[in-house]
Amino acid sequence: MADKPDKSGSKETKGGSAKDAVAGDAAPAKKGGMKFMAITAGLLVVEGAAIVGFFSMTGPKHVEAEVPVMIANPEESKPIELLLLDDRLVNDRTGLAYLYEVEVYVKVRKKDEVWVKEEIERSRNELRAEIGGLWRTAEPHHFQEPTFETLTRRIEGVLRERFDHRSADGKPTVDRCVLVVGTGIRINR
Repeated sequence: MADKPDKSGSKETKGGSAKDAVAGDAAPAKKGGMKFMAITAGLLVVEGAAIVGFFSMTGPKHVEAEVPVMIANPEESKPIELLLLDDRLVNDRTGLAYLYEVEVYVKVRKKDEVWVKEEIERSRNELRAEIGGLWRTAEPHHFQEPTFETLTRRIEGVLRERFDHRSADGKPTVDRCVLVVGTGIRINR
């Protein structure tokens, strides 16, 4: 007598109605989802508290700001070029003599300008002889370099030996050497 109505007035099947089956499955799923979200939120709160606590215990206790160091006169540390040599130099390593119009400049800081000028004036001929010797002993392929890197490096070495021992702050006095070289003209000797 499954078709007979129950005393409550509803028809019931063996396993219950379709609505009861769907509602019975959904209710436990919602309850389990809410538990999962509550546990996840609780873990995130505990993790955040642990991170904040860790960094508050291990962070710096006392922080002091330092005043930036200002250079007294920034103009004194700017590089300037001083003329060291303006001459004609000869190289005959290929068997043919070539005459080059050469200007050699030295870049120094403005605060070292006075004593470097004095040193250049005091030993102008000695510097001229050293640079002339380097020029005469240069190999032919050194003159084929577009910016004369090898000759510049060799002349810089001579100038650093002469001028860098006077630097008071530990920085090199000679920043770099600049060569201005004209085209070599073949001459007969």
